[in-house]
Amino acid sequence: MTSLSFRPGSKQDPSYAHEDGSHSLLVTDIIQRGTASQIYRALTDPTSLAAWTGEPAGETSEGVRWSIAEFGLTATTAELVLGERVAVTMECEGWPTRSSVAEIRLWPTPRATMVVVTHRGLSEADLEHARQMWAPRVLDRMRWYICAVGPQSSPVGVVDRGERG
Repeated sequence: MTSLSFRPGSKQDPSYAHEDGSHSLLVTDIIQRGTASQIYRALTDPTSLAAWTGEPAGETSEGVRWSIAEFGLTATTAELVLGERVAVTMECEGWPTRSSVAEIRLWPTPRATMVVVTHRGLSEADLEHARQMWAPRVLDRMRWYICAVGPQSSPVGVVDRGERG
């Protein structure tokens, strides 16, 4: 077991090597005003996935398959624990490792949900690609979707400047 020296929710993303030569990356984020069930639905429901990824999503015999073409990402749900955890098998175009697994855990907190992504089976060369994909891209895109569809939805930390007069 690897011990981590970071504060959950700090957006630090420590990576670590395994004995088999593969690497894992840990990314944490907090989605304000998003419940664990909303985020779970956004990761598992084909209609919700299509809404926030901008790409078609659909049921297959392996699970729900979805993609984000602009990131070169294709994913299939592999394991689900209702409202708590989603594991996806990922294929990332142009990465040295063609297939890897990301486990997305949801931790409810008052008025927010902490999202903890553990992306396993990466080569060392994939780590920077994975860092750039998760926090600034995939999770941010999902956050805006959750803020748009959730009850009392409004993006926290974004100021509407209104009309300039």
